[in-house]
Amino acid sequence: MPYLILDQLTKRFASWTAVDALSLTVEKGELISLLGPSGCGKTTTLQMIAGFLDPTVGRIVLDGQDLLARKPNKRGLGVVFQSYALFPHMTVAENVAFGLEMRGTNRADRDRMVADALRLVGLEQHGDRHPRRMSGGQQQRVALARALVIRPNLLLLDEPLSNLDAKMREEMQIELRRIQRVIGTTMILVTHDQSEAMALSDRVVVMNKGRIQQVASPQDAYDRPANAFVANFLGRTNLLPGTVYGASIAVADTHWPVSGEVPPGPGALAVRPEKIGFVDVGGLSGTVMARVFQGTQWLFEVETAAGRLMVIRQHDGSILPKESERVMVGWRPEDMAVMPAREAA
Repeated sequence: MPYLILDQLTKRFASWTAVDALSLTVEKGELISLLGPSGCGKTTTLQMIAGFLDPTVGRIVLDGQDLLARKPNKRGLGVVFQSYALFPHMTVAENVAFGLEMRGTNRADRDRMVADALRLVGLEQHGDRHPRRMSGGQQQRVALARALVIRPNLLLLDEPLSNLDAKMREEMQIELRRIQRVIGTTMILVTHDQSEAMALSDRVVVMNKGRIQQVASPQDAYDRPANAFVANFLGRTNLLPGTVYGASIAVADTHWPVSGEVPPGPGALAVRPEKIGFVDVGGLSGTVMARVFQGTQWLFEVETAAGRLMVIRQHDGSILPKESERVMVGWRPEDMAVMPAREAA
């Protein structure tokens, strides 16, 4: 049985539906990201799990128990907020110990558990400091230690790295993943940052307008997006119109094999720029309209009969076409995703 079950979870505010019949299962020890643009319903979903909002319809079951029957402080959850919500007048150790004090943990056990939590996040030498004298990354670690010290059944993280600069964010992504693997706590992360979700998650849940668009591993969601929204949200993509004929899709004057069940008729083919190469035969003919050097790679814009394509090639010393040059572009069938035209709109 799944560890966490969200069943037809719905939240309506007057005439606006923030979360619409969302169903999801999470296994024990998984790290799941709820990923999507602002207003897609991901934070509302997290708040319903935490108990800060009551769902209009639906069930939440954690480890076989009805979570909606429990008050928020009785759900055994840890929460890390975007703002960290640390107490500025308390030391780091006192901040981490706060939840244990509320639970009536005795002093000896509390001190031991706080020391273990600070050691886990690499702050064992900082227990006597105050949060205001710490960097953003260190404050993030304090918030994480405070959430983990109570040994939560489930850890909820709401945009926890968004206040950090790019370098610190990357470092904390590595640290958060390390901690999750060490302790094995089930985690749900809310983020709008695609790279963060890709780096941290066992699975990503891509959301839009209150609904799930796709649930998959980061690599599968990126390589085989379920629809145009997922393809475009998870990075650059080329979306080419075509016609599906059973086992193939016709795009301009070329045919590409289709794997999986795609109904015959108007369709679309999605392929990432870095999956496209310059080939001698079996591709789409076109003309290089632009060529831009980006340090580690070259970005090309190629005009074809199917439309303009973005092509990314690594700067590895190989000979690459120049602007205005006639070329042929191609890709492996396993590097593309095919969908009905209605899902590409």
